[in-house]
Amino acid sequence: MKSFIILVSVFLSIITLGQENTERKFDLEIFEYLNQTTDKESTSLETYLINSKPFSKWDMRPLVAKEVKALDSVYTSSQIPNFIWGAFSRKYKISKEESMDKANHFLSEGIQNQKKLHDYFNLNNTSFHTLSDLILKSSGKIFLNQKTIQRVDHLFKENNLYWSYLIPKDSPYPISSETKIENNFKFSKQQNQILTLLNELNIYCAVKTSKGIFYLADGFTDNSYGFYFNPKNQMEEDHLLFNIMKSAKIADHYFYYVAN
Repeated sequence: MKSFIILVSVFLSIITLGQENTERKFDLEIFEYLNQTTDKESTSLETYLINSKPFSKWDMRPLVAKEVKALDSVYTSSQIPNFIWGAFSRKYKISKEESMDKANHFLSEGIQNQKKLHDYFNLNNTSFHTLSDLILKSSGKIFLNQKTIQRVDHLFKENNLYWSYLIPKDSPYPISSETKIENNFKFSKQQNQILTLLNELNIYCAVKTSKGIFYLADGFTDNSYGFYFNPKNQMEEDHLLFNIMKSAKIADHYFYYVAN
Protein backbone atom coordinates (compact mmCIF):
# COMPACT_ATOMS: atom_id res chain seq x y z
CA MET A 1 0.00 0.00 0.00
CA LYS A 2 1.24 3.47 -0.81
CA SER A 3 1.90 6.00 1.95
CA PHE A 4 -0.77 7.11 4.40
CA ILE A 5 -2.29 9.97 2.44
CA ILE A 6 -5.09 11.65 4.33
CA LEU A 7 -6.72 12.11 7.74
CA VAL A 8 -10.30 12.78 8.81
CA SER A 9 -9.73 16.51 9.23
CA VAL A 10 -8.71 16.83 5.59
CA PHE A 11 -11.81 14.92 4.53
CA LEU A 12 -14.01 17.26 6.53
CA SER A 13 -12.41 20.38 5.08
CA ILE A 14 -12.82 19.08 1.54
CA ILE A 15 -16.44 18.14 2.20
CA THR A 16 -17.06 21.74 3.28
CA LEU A 17 -15.41 23.10 0.15
CA GLY A 18 -17.29 20.61 -2.01
CA GLN A 19 -20.60 22.01 -0.86
CA GLU A 20 -19.78 25.20 -2.72
CA ASN A 21 -19.07 23.33 -5.95
CA THR A 22 -21.90 22.18 -8.20
CA GLU A 23 -19.81 19.26 -9.47
CA ARG A 24 -20.95 16.06 -7.82
CA LYS A 25 -18.37 14.52 -5.44
CA PHE A 26 -18.94 10.78 -5.70
CA ASP A 27 -15.88 9.93 -3.60
CA LEU A 28 -17.09 12.09 -0.71
CA GLU A 29 -20.61 10.71 -0.98
CA ILE A 30 -19.22 7.20 -0.61
CA PHE A 31 -16.99 8.23 2.29
CA GLU A 32 -19.91 9.82 4.13
CA TYR A 33 -22.04 6.74 3.44
CA LEU A 34 -19.38 4.41 4.91
CA ASN A 35 -18.82 6.75 7.83
CA GLN A 36 -22.51 6.84 8.69
CA THR A 37 -22.91 3.09 8.15
CA THR A 38 -20.10 2.19 10.54
CA ASP A 39 -21.47 4.64 13.12
CA LYS A 40 -25.02 3.35 12.85
CA GLU A 41 -24.08 -0.32 13.06
CA SER A 42 -21.27 0.14 15.59
CA THR A 43 -19.06 -1.76 13.18
CA SER A 44 -15.98 -3.31 14.75
CA LEU A 45 -12.53 -2.78 13.25
CA GLU A 46 -12.40 -6.46 12.29
CA THR A 47 -15.69 -6.22 10.38
CA TYR A 48 -14.60 -2.99 8.73
CA LEU A 49 -11.36 -4.58 7.50
CA ILE A 50 -13.19 -7.66 6.19
CA ASN A 51 -15.71 -5.53 4.29
CA SER A 52 -12.91 -3.36 2.89
CA LYS A 53 -10.77 -6.19 1.51
CA PRO A 54 -10.11 -5.95 -2.24
CA PHE A 55 -13.40 -6.57 -4.10
CA SER A 56 -15.46 -6.84 -0.92
CA LYS A 57 -18.51 -4.63 -0.50
CA TRP A 58 -16.69 -1.51 0.74
CA ASP A 59 -13.83 -1.52 -1.79
CA MET A 60 -14.42 1.65 -3.78
CA ARG A 61 -11.53 1.32 -6.28
CA PRO A 62 -12.66 2.01 -9.85
CA LEU A 63 -12.61 -1.32 -11.68
CA VAL A 64 -11.87 -0.10 -15.20
CA ALA A 65 -10.36 3.39 -14.87
CA LYS A 66 -6.63 3.60 -14.24
CA GLU A 67 -6.93 7.16 -12.93
CA VAL A 68 -9.86 9.09 -11.49
CA LYS A 69 -10.49 12.54 -10.10
CA ALA A 70 -10.89 12.36 -6.35
CA LEU A 71 -10.55 15.05 -3.70
CA ASP A 72 -10.03 17.61 -6.49
CA SER A 73 -6.91 15.84 -7.80
CA VAL A 74 -6.22 12.89 -10.09
CA TYR A 75 -5.16 9.60 -8.48
CA THR A 76 -4.64 6.04 -9.62
CA SER A 77 -7.47 3.67 -8.73
CA SER A 78 -5.20 1.77 -6.33
CA GLN A 79 -4.60 4.92 -4.28
CA ILE A 80 -8.29 5.42 -3.53
CA PRO A 81 -8.56 2.85 -0.67
CA ASN A 82 -5.69 4.56 1.12
CA PHE A 83 -7.78 7.70 1.64
CA ILE A 84 -10.51 5.62 3.23
CA TRP A 85 -8.13 3.57 5.39
CA GLY A 86 -6.34 6.73 6.48
CA ALA A 87 -9.57 8.32 7.68
CA PHE A 88 -11.04 5.20 9.25
CA SER A 89 -7.86 4.29 11.11
CA ARG A 90 -8.29 7.58 12.99
CA LYS A 91 -11.93 6.71 13.56
CA TYR A 92 -10.86 3.43 15.17
CA LYS A 93 -8.21 5.24 17.22
CA ILE A 94 -5.24 3.67 15.42
CA SER A 95 -2.13 5.82 15.37
CA LYS A 96 -0.74 7.14 12.10
CA GLU A 97 2.41 5.05 12.54
CA GLU A 98 0.48 1.84 13.23
CA SER A 99 -1.84 2.48 10.30
CA MET A 100 1.03 3.09 7.89
CA ASP A 101 2.82 -0.04 9.06
CA LYS A 102 -0.18 -2.34 8.76
CA ALA A 103 0.30 -2.73 5.01
CA ASN A 104 3.98 -3.59 5.49
CA HIS A 105 3.05 -6.29 7.99
CA PHE A 106 0.46 -7.64 5.58
CA LEU A 107 2.89 -7.76 2.64
CA SER A 108 5.56 -9.42 4.79
CA GLU A 109 2.98 -12.00 5.80
CA GLY A 110 2.25 -12.66 2.12
CA ILE A 111 5.94 -13.25 1.41
CA GLN A 112 6.40 -15.45 4.48
CA ASN A 113 3.33 -17.54 3.57
CA GLN A 114 4.62 -18.48 0.11
CA LYS A 115 5.94 -21.95 1.02
CA LYS A 116 2.91 -22.79 3.15
CA LEU A 117 0.49 -21.75 0.42
CA HIS A 118 2.60 -23.44 -2.28
CA ASP A 119 2.33 -26.71 -0.35
CA TYR A 120 -1.39 -26.09 0.08
CA PHE A 121 -1.79 -25.57 -3.65
CA ASN A 122 0.01 -28.85 -4.39
CA LEU A 123 -2.42 -30.70 -2.13
CA ASN A 124 -5.40 -29.15 -3.92
CA ASN A 125 -4.19 -28.68 -7.49
CA THR A 126 -6.98 -30.82 -8.97
CA SER A 127 -9.62 -28.63 -7.33
CA PHE A 128 -7.85 -25.48 -8.55
CA HIS A 129 -7.85 -26.84 -12.12
CA THR A 130 -11.57 -27.59 -11.83
CA LEU A 131 -12.21 -24.10 -10.47
CA SER A 132 -10.21 -22.42 -13.24
CA ASP A 133 -12.16 -24.34 -15.90
CA LEU A 134 -15.47 -23.26 -14.34
CA ILE A 135 -14.44 -19.60 -14.14
CA LEU A 136 -13.12 -19.56 -17.72
CA LYS A 137 -16.47 -20.92 -18.95
CA SER A 138 -18.44 -18.41 -16.88
CA SER A 139 -19.37 -14.92 -18.03
CA GLY A 140 -18.64 -13.60 -14.53
CA LYS A 141 -15.46 -11.70 -13.70
CA ILE A 142 -15.59 -11.23 -9.91
CA PHE A 143 -16.48 -14.04 -7.48
CA LEU A 144 -16.38 -13.23 -3.77
CA ASN A 145 -17.02 -15.79 -1.05
CA GLN A 146 -16.65 -14.48 2.50
CA LYS A 147 -18.26 -15.67 5.70
CA THR A 148 -21.25 -13.32 5.53
CA ILE A 149 -21.03 -11.91 1.98
CA GLN A 150 -21.02 -13.47 -1.47
CA ARG A 151 -20.65 -11.61 -4.73
CA VAL A 152 -20.77 -12.28 -8.46
CA ASP A 153 -19.92 -9.14 -10.44
CA HIS A 154 -22.43 -6.44 -9.35
CA LEU A 155 -24.72 -8.81 -7.41
CA PHE A 156 -24.21 -9.39 -3.67
CA LYS A 157 -25.83 -11.95 -1.39
CA GLU A 158 -25.97 -11.08 2.30
CA ASN A 159 -28.31 -12.35 5.03
CA ASN A 160 -30.04 -14.45 2.33
CA LEU A 161 -30.92 -11.30 0.38
CA TYR A 162 -29.61 -10.38 -3.05
CA TRP A 163 -28.74 -6.72 -3.50
CA SER A 164 -26.69 -4.36 -5.63
CA TYR A 165 -25.44 -0.78 -5.57
CA LEU A 166 -27.29 1.88 -7.55
CA ILE A 167 -24.39 3.36 -9.50
CA PRO A 168 -24.91 6.84 -11.01
CA LYS A 169 -24.22 6.82 -14.74
CA ASP A 170 -21.26 9.19 -14.53
CA SER A 171 -19.62 7.69 -11.42
CA PRO A 172 -16.37 5.71 -11.89
CA TYR A 173 -16.78 3.95 -8.54
CA PRO A 174 -18.23 0.43 -8.11
CA ILE A 175 -20.12 1.36 -4.92
CA SER A 176 -22.47 4.19 -4.00
CA SER A 177 -24.50 5.53 -1.12
CA GLU A 178 -27.63 3.78 -2.44
CA THR A 179 -28.47 0.09 -2.69
CA LYS A 180 -31.46 -1.90 -3.89
CA ILE A 181 -32.85 -5.35 -3.18
CA GLU A 182 -32.71 -7.59 -6.26
CA ASN A 183 -35.78 -9.81 -5.96
CA ASN A 184 -35.56 -11.03 -9.55
CA PHE A 185 -31.94 -12.20 -9.50
CA LYS A 186 -30.00 -15.02 -7.91
CA PHE A 187 -26.77 -16.86 -8.52
CA SER A 188 -26.87 -19.53 -11.21
CA LYS A 189 -25.96 -23.19 -10.64
CA GLN A 190 -22.57 -22.58 -12.25
CA GLN A 191 -21.93 -19.50 -10.10
CA ASN A 192 -22.85 -21.40 -6.94
CA GLN A 193 -20.43 -24.17 -7.95
CA ILE A 194 -17.65 -21.59 -8.23
CA LEU A 195 -18.52 -19.98 -4.88
CA THR A 196 -18.64 -23.39 -3.18
CA LEU A 197 -15.23 -24.37 -4.55
CA LEU A 198 -13.76 -21.05 -3.45
CA ASN A 199 -15.05 -21.73 0.03
CA GLU A 200 -13.62 -25.25 0.07
CA LEU A 201 -10.23 -23.93 -1.07
CA ASN A 202 -10.18 -21.06 1.47
CA ILE A 203 -9.93 -18.51 -1.35
CA TYR A 204 -12.06 -15.48 -0.57
CA CYS A 205 -12.10 -13.97 -4.05
CA ALA A 206 -11.39 -14.83 -7.69
CA VAL A 207 -10.99 -12.13 -10.32
CA LYS A 208 -10.98 -13.05 -14.01
CA THR A 209 -9.05 -10.69 -16.25
CA SER A 210 -8.53 -10.68 -20.02
CA LYS A 211 -5.41 -12.80 -19.47
CA GLY A 212 -6.00 -15.05 -16.49
CA ILE A 213 -7.46 -15.45 -13.00
CA PHE A 214 -6.28 -14.00 -9.69
CA TYR A 215 -7.13 -16.10 -6.63
CA LEU A 216 -6.96 -13.94 -3.49
CA ALA A 217 -6.08 -15.81 -0.30
CA ASP A 218 -6.07 -12.57 1.70
CA GLY A 219 -6.24 -8.83 1.14
CA PHE A 220 -5.85 -5.45 2.79
CA THR A 221 -7.08 -2.26 1.04
CA ASP A 222 -5.41 -2.53 -2.41
CA ASN A 223 -2.93 -5.25 -1.34
CA SER A 224 -3.43 -8.98 -1.81
CA TYR A 225 -1.62 -12.28 -2.10
CA GLY A 226 -2.56 -15.68 -3.44
CA PHE A 227 -2.41 -17.55 -6.74
CA TYR A 228 -2.62 -16.57 -10.37
CA PHE A 229 -3.70 -18.79 -13.28
CA ASN A 230 -2.65 -18.14 -16.86
CA PRO A 231 -3.20 -20.57 -19.78
CA LYS A 232 0.00 -19.31 -21.47
CA ASN A 233 2.22 -19.78 -18.39
CA GLN A 234 2.84 -16.03 -18.12
CA MET A 235 2.48 -13.88 -15.02
CA GLU A 236 0.24 -10.86 -15.57
CA GLU A 237 2.24 -7.76 -14.69
CA ASP A 238 0.17 -4.91 -16.11
CA HIS A 239 -3.27 -5.14 -14.51
CA LEU A 240 -4.41 -1.78 -13.10
CA LEU A 241 -5.82 -3.35 -9.90
CA PHE A 242 -2.85 -5.60 -9.12
CA ASN A 243 0.57 -3.99 -8.68
CA ILE A 244 2.73 -7.14 -8.57
CA MET A 245 5.43 -6.92 -5.92
CA LYS A 246 6.59 -10.54 -6.06
CA SER A 247 5.66 -13.61 -8.11
CA ALA A 248 6.98 -17.14 -8.61
CA LYS A 249 5.81 -20.03 -10.75
CA ILE A 250 4.52 -22.90 -8.61
CA ALA A 251 3.02 -25.25 -11.23
CA ASP A 252 2.09 -25.35 -14.90
CA HIS A 253 -0.15 -22.33 -15.50
CA TYR A 254 -0.03 -21.21 -11.85
CA PHE A 255 1.97 -18.58 -9.98
CA TYR A 256 2.16 -17.39 -6.39
CA TYR A 257 1.92 -13.59 -6.18
CA VAL A 258 2.03 -10.69 -3.72
CA ALA A 259 0.56 -7.36 -4.89
CA ASN A 260 0.90 -3.94 -3.23
